[in-house]
Amino acid sequence: MTRLHVVAISVAMTNGLLPLRASALDQAFSPPIHAPWGKVADNKIYAQKVVNDVMAENPELVALGLHAVPPGVDAKPGEPGEVSIAQVIDNIGEPDSPGDLEIAHQQAVKIFVGTFKGIPRMRVMAPLRDGSGRVIGLALFAFKDVEMAPISAHLKADRILEQLAARFPDQASLFKAMP
Repeated sequence: MTRLHVVAISVAMTNGLLPLRASALDQAFSPPIHAPWGKVADNKIYAQKVVNDVMAENPELVALGLHAVPPGVDAKPGEPGEVSIAQVIDNIGEPDSPGDLEIAHQQAVKIFVGTFKGIPRMRVMAPLRDGSGRVIGLALFAFKDVEMAPISAHLKADRILEQLAARFPDQASLFKAMP
């Protein structure tokens, strides 16, 4: 995402262009509206616990990120207002790029070789679904094996996406406060 996109979304949020809804969940997830983004260690929501658990259960992953619309933002998955909510890197609250939003909005899967921390990795972007199959956000995967066939990456991501859906009964569950 370019700095222009981040600034435009941040300005839209602070100027009220992205309508906000009050929610009891707001205390559990309060992302910053501009850089520096939130830290993983400070992210005390259920989605972050799930990311940590899934990373431990899947040694072939080097990264997993979940993106969704936080409580209080009047938007749907795949619309401006969706942000990084759980990650392995400190970018909690960073707004999604237009490319990220397109994946969730179109319910598409994108498989490509990209970098993670400067190292080429097999990447997968796919809609994040809840237990009933509704799209609740976006999941981003980075696999260690950059040489794996795209179909292998797709199958591994699908398996993990099924595990994620089983853990999230609805979008609100992503933001449940954790001790």
